[in-house]
Amino acid sequence: MKSTIRSKLFLLTYGIILGFIVALIILNNTFLRSYYINNRENSLIQAFDEIQAVDVSSEELPDKMLEIESRYNLSIQILIQKVVVPEDVQVDEFLFIPGLYDRLYGNEYIVSSEILSKVIVDYSISENRNADLNFGKAVNISPNYDAYIMDLNSEVVDYHQNNQMLGLFVAADSEIGIKMFYISTITFSSIQDSIRIFNSFTILIGFIFMIMAGLMMYFFSYRFTNPILEINRIADEISKLDFSHKVEITTDDEIGDLGYSINKMSTQLEISIKELQLSNDKLAKEILYKNKIDQMRKEFVANASHELKTPLSLIMGYGEALKLSDLDEKTKSEYLEIILDETNKMSNLVKELLNLSQIESGKKEFKYSKFSIRSLIEDTTKLFTLVFKEKNIEVVLNLTDQEVNSDYEQLQSVLSNFISNAINHIDYDRTIEIVTKSSDNGSVVVSVINAGENIPENEINNIWDSFYKVDKARTRAYGGQGLGLSIVKTILETLGYDYGVNNLDKRVEFFFKIEQSEF
Repeated sequence: MKSTIRSKLFLLTYGIILGFIVALIILNNTFLRSYYINNRENSLIQAFDEIQAVDVSSEELPDKMLEIESRYNLSIQILIQKVVVPEDVQVDEFLFIPGLYDRLYGNEYIVSSEILSKVIVDYSISENRNADLNFGKAVNISPNYDAYIMDLNSEVVDYHQNNQMLGLFVAADSEIGIKMFYISTITFSSIQDSIRIFNSFTILIGFIFMIMAGLMMYFFSYRFTNPILEINRIADEISKLDFSHKVEITTDDEIGDLGYSINKMSTQLEISIKELQLSNDKLAKEILYKNKIDQMRKEFVANASHELKTPLSLIMGYGEALKLSDLDEKTKSEYLEIILDETNKMSNLVKELLNLSQIESGKKEFKYSKFSIRSLIEDTTKLFTLVFKEKNIEVVLNLTDQEVNSDYEQLQSVLSNFISNAINHIDYDRTIEIVTKSSDNGSVVVSVINAGENIPENEINNIWDSFYKVDKARTRAYGGQGLGLSIVKTILETLGYDYGVNNLDKRVEFFFKIEQSEF
């Protein structure tokens, strides 16, 4: 069964009260008697400080003793020892020695002469005055006195069930006798009766208090738990995404603060959920995009590994072959040329991969400046002069001069990749044409057109992907890695330029367009 706060408050209150009563009874039975007797012993010692200050030969002795007796509620005996106690006397056998002491002050009926004689004899025959005696324990109150606390309900006197007598026996040197004795006694009812009465009273008061506390806790818990139950109901509605109800705050305390926090949480949660619902579609699209990027990354790594595998295999194969002892110098030279050629291909591949990675990650900064598009094309074509001559390629430039504001280095990289691609796929009349023209909206379009076979229509959209090759055998022959057009795509998209490819009559055109807003 589920326990409520109200029931817990009841149980906690009753548990505390009951525990307090039980602890009080246990403490009474265990420590109260010792505490009370110790308190009375201190009273006897405190009273003696005043008693010993009174001159026993003074005529005011009786009046001052009566005053002390009244103040401390005790009886005082002042005795002078007159007879020396024989050494062979045994306290257990001793009854009474006539003339043992004279009484200077005190009521002879408070403590009997037999008891006083036994106390004096027990003290007189003791060898160590600092040790406990038969009738009491030694206490240190002053170097000039031998003092003992007497339990006069011990074996020295007959025990009476309903009364107890406690005494202080002090011995001092005397000029008028052998010893002077100060005996102070307190008579009180048995502390056990007092403890029993106090325990009964404690139980009675505790029972009455528990009834009163129960009634108070009923009304208090009702007032305390109702706001909590209301907050719990509102919180349950919030858990069901119902934000139409709010906590009614009626108190300016922690519960009121809790209600305010619940209301604030409800409002903020309602706003957050609405915003979350609006962003769910966007998040879903981002997840799809991320999955696509992850897939592309995996394909990229796989393709890069594949491209590196072939030259590495060749390098390892020809490297192992160079270990053969029967190879002539010409063959070794050919093998080394192959190894160097494959090494260069791997180096170019790594450089292109690093360049592509830097552009895609945004780490490569683009530097914009104003320059002539004609100068860019002329400077770039000069880089390929030897290649054009070696491969008997005719280059036709049909240019207009216009100033643009862009990244010179990146556009040169784009143009170089277009020209390299045109060289590698040239055919027929072996002509490459580079054309610039203005479009209707004032933008500049740069085209690189090479004579050659058209690209299959079903592969045109794939040629911009990393490592994609239309004719793999031909690409391998000229050492291409399939990264050039991918780098072009990344650069132009970063710059925000349109680009594309068109199949013409026995020719292929690659182009990009610089918008007028970039000038």
